[in-house]
Amino acid sequence: MRGGTSEGGGRQSARGILVVLQVSLALILLAGAGLTLRSFWNSQNAPLGFEPDDVLTMTLALPEARYDSNEKVTDFYNRLIERVEALPGVAAAAIGQNVPFDNTEWDSSIHVTGTPPAPPGHEPSAEVNVVSFDYFKVLRMPILRGRTFGPEDRPDTTIGMNNFKVTETPQSDAAATQQPRRPRAVIVDDVFAQKFFPGQNPVGQHLDDNQSSDPHPPPLTIVGVVPHVRPDVPGEEFDRLNLPQIYYCAAQMATHENNLLVRAKAGDPAALAPAVVRAVQSIDPDQPVSLIATMKKNIADSLATRRLTMTLLGAFAALALVLASVGLYGVMALSVTQRTREFGIRLALGAPRRDVFRLALGRGLLLVGIGLALGLLGALGAGRALTSLLYNVGSLDPAALFTAICALAGVALVACWFPARRATRVDPIVALRYE
Repeated sequence: MRGGTSEGGGRQSARGILVVLQVSLALILLAGAGLTLRSFWNSQNAPLGFEPDDVLTMTLALPEARYDSNEKVTDFYNRLIERVEALPGVAAAAIGQNVPFDNTEWDSSIHVTGTPPAPPGHEPSAEVNVVSFDYFKVLRMPILRGRTFGPEDRPDTTIGMNNFKVTETPQSDAAATQQPRRPRAVIVDDVFAQKFFPGQNPVGQHLDDNQSSDPHPPPLTIVGVVPHVRPDVPGEEFDRLNLPQIYYCAAQMATHENNLLVRAKAGDPAALAPAVVRAVQSIDPDQPVSLIATMKKNIADSLATRRLTMTLLGAFAALALVLASVGLYGVMALSVTQRTREFGIRLALGAPRRDVFRLALGRGLLLVGIGLALGLLGALGAGRALTSLLYNVGSLDPAALFTAICALAGVALVACWFPARRATRVDPIVALRYE
């Protein structure tokens, strides 16, 4: 009998340890799932700086062999925008070289004209975009100061572009310097304005033009200020940089590859895709169109990694919760079965049934308490490990942790309740005969 009792006690301890580990793991996974759920919610509801609804996007890359000059590229996109805006159901159309959520990044060093140069390696940077006249109209970005791009922002043939070779008659540097040249216009965002022109009106200020191939380009002139837009998934590395943004006018800085943005008047913007593609092919039948999607889909696709992490953690947490509750129920049920004679004697001697209930429930609650304590320590460590995947949520989030503890404690209490209640219904006469 002693050997059997010792073996039974060892097995009971092993089962208890297993339940504690299950409870701890369930709490860690529940807390992690809560953190990623809050992070995903914050990412989905973070302000973007523009309105993504009803916007169709697609990418065009003009071949340099056919479009070998600035004029040809500019003419193609001007004709395309004109034809697309004439389509039924289209409110506005524009092109952008580096639009939000297009999985591209373009940043460049900048220098405010007339200020001391920054030390080498510490030059400030800004995100660069090249857009057509109605770009801000398509994305519904208000002009905070100044104006948007317009017909007055015409190209100057004496200024070369980075993407093209200058085809005009060569001149000496001295002649080029003496010839009047029109400075290119740029629009900056409010982050740019606050960083480089605090307390000043940035409209009319000048920046060095480092995007021109001309050896002596005139400085850029800031003509407007717009809101800062989120370029990528909230919390991602590039988004955390919070770079100021600068917009060049497509009429003054032609680029072969662009994103075409089309705002629909109503309905699903994807329904406009066939007509827009036909408009492209009506200008150039050999011009391919790629990456046709809606802006909302691009944003959703950018959040796919966070969504997958949240789903996996949630699934594992649910499984761990089920296993912990089943394990607790099994241990409690076995404990009640093994202590049937003890409970029967207590009841026969006049012990209140509530005391028997508390006695039976106590072991389960002890296991749950130990598991929650260990799981709490593990959840703190898991939160730190998930920091890089979280947005606007700390590694220690009291709300997520409290919710996870309450959910696990509630399920554990239910799992312990029924076996403990069964212990109070033991018939003393039957129990005394129990072996």
